[in-house]
Amino acid sequence: MKVSVFDTYVIMSNGDTAHFDILVPEGKNSLEEVLTFGKTYLESLDEGRQPISAAECQFCHIEEPTQEVLDSIEQQGFHIIVMEDIPAKLSDEPTRRQLIEHLRAKSEALRFANFKGKTEGDLWALVSEIK
Repeated sequence: MKVSVFDTYVIMSNGDTAHFDILVPEGKNSLEEVLTFGKTYLESLDEGRQPISAAECQFCHIEEPTQEVLDSIEQQGFHIIVMEDIPAKLSDEPTRRQLIEHLRAKSEALRFANFKGKTEGDLWALVSEIK
């Protein structure tokens, strides 16, 4: 069995953004159901909020799962891979990756953008536009 991976960015009550992937059996779950899985995960963090939306969660790719992922999907229908929390405020000297994650966390229009080929200057220009 292969799994579909949905890349997810959700602003938490403290202003930080949780970045996590929702993994489900390939082709067996609608986006609505995937969003419900994301809400279930957020509830497990005691993060009370409205249901997550398609603006925060998007199909990313298909991959071969590990046994841990398969076991989790068998038990609950999905698996979560926690990526990282993105701080609400950008650090004073961010890395390229931190700039990109900040842009994805703060701009719905850039959340799933491809930043390949963008210079650090390009990224800073985008950051200044969303402040």
